[in-house]
Amino acid sequence: MRPSITVVVMLLASFCAPISAQTLAPGTPSKPSATQANDKKAHAFRGTVEKVDASAGILTVSGENVPGWMGAMTMNYRIDKPGSLALKAGDHISATVYDGDFSTLHDVRVVIVNAPATNDLPPVSYVCPTPGEEGVLEDKPGSCPQSGAPLLPIRITTVYSCLKFESFIQEKPGVCPVDKSELVPITAALYFVCKDDSKIHQLDPGTCGDGSPRKKSYERRPHGDHNPRHGGQFFMADDNWHHLEGTWVEPHTFRVYFYNDMTQPLAVTGFSAQVAQSDANGNDVAPFVSLKPVQGPVQAKDRNILELPVPATGLPAKLTLRVKFKPDDKERVFDFTFADYSREPGSATPAGSASAQATPSPQAGDSVTFTSGTFRPEAPLPTTTPELLKELAENAGSVKMLLDEGNLTALWYPAIRAKDISLALEQSHMGEVPEARRPEIMSAVRQLTMAAWQIDAAGDLGNKERLLPLYRDFSAAVAEVQSIYGSR
Repeated sequence: MRPSITVVVMLLASFCAPISAQTLAPGTPSKPSATQANDKKAHAFRGTVEKVDASAGILTVSGENVPGWMGAMTMNYRIDKPGSLALKAGDHISATVYDGDFSTLHDVRVVIVNAPATNDLPPVSYVCPTPGEEGVLEDKPGSCPQSGAPLLPIRITTVYSCLKFESFIQEKPGVCPVDKSELVPITAALYFVCKDDSKIHQLDPGTCGDGSPRKKSYERRPHGDHNPRHGGQFFMADDNWHHLEGTWVEPHTFRVYFYNDMTQPLAVTGFSAQVAQSDANGNDVAPFVSLKPVQGPVQAKDRNILELPVPATGLPAKLTLRVKFKPDDKERVFDFTFADYSREPGSATPAGSASAQATPSPQAGDSVTFTSGTFRPEAPLPTTTPELLKELAENAGSVKMLLDEGNLTALWYPAIRAKDISLALEQSHMGEVPEARRPEIMSAVRQLTMAAWQIDAAGDLGNKERLLPLYRDFSAAVAEVQSIYGSR
């Protein structure tokens, strides 16, 4: 039996608590001393080391639930005695943590644990469905602390997704079918569904109306993905909403990307940020200077970047960032240490190599999910089949028009929108299609989804030569969807 959670555990903290982040309050020091942790309540911590970054002095640890401190998580930590313990990926560790400090593990020890049971479903947890309370996590039924709404049961698990094409999710590590990059771990909700009945959304396996077994499906959770998008260091602000990723771009530019709780780009409207160099002890050694919005097509697309050249800064680069998310907001402080320049994540295998060409496309099955949620276009989708088909045609037309005009960086929106529409038709309106033609729809939607992702990526790179065959695949899939639904 799992231990009872006696306090409301913030799920968001459990998935992406900051490595080193503080809030400046009047009359308090900007950077608390190391001895302050000993004045706070201690908790026993256990977890598994996922990655060791010796140059930055950071461990990535998959931690177990710590009642009263935070829930099960994968995040980055520093240890209180660097160099005193040789750790490697796969080590099981115990440590001491303290209230209010989510960045440091104290008294770390390597421990031996029994192998976990296999083939077991994740345990049922309970979360709040109301906005603003997404972080509430309990291990038994109850009510949301603010709204009073009933807690909803959910199974939370770790799965793997493409870093920049979030709709693709599968059970095991692997390679992204779009850009051949390594899949990254995320936290998602596990459900069991029936392809031909969108009303089936169950916590347990079972049988569909046609006698076939229910299939696994995964849904992203708020605060379930804190993988850096640009090879930087990822933090969460203490307001439980804003997230940021700091990067050190060659030769000497500090660039910060901002996100919401779903790791979607968050426009920097009203934001202000300043940065200063700091020494090995975290003390500022230069005046703070304001960051500015990035200009050009990248910023025009997501509008979530601030940056500043910081000349005469060597490696390792130690920087202190101060951020306000509103003009009258309190100032939040984040510390960065860059042992080297940040590198954009690349392909796990070169795109032109034989092994890359041999990498199979994902096959339909229990372990792969194409989520219907849209991660950049935010306008709500229509609900009826005629309206969806009409909007599908409009977006397909926009893709062609933008391609003809050479406006490649704008292709992503109508392409991704068309993908979302096709997924909505498959998942919510499959019952309108003759049973004999349902495999055709599934194939066409998969082709459209893959082509839309690849159009998004190639458009960002301005690669029109690569876009032309992708557009042919995309338009053929759109025509197939229109033909099947139009012939009902």
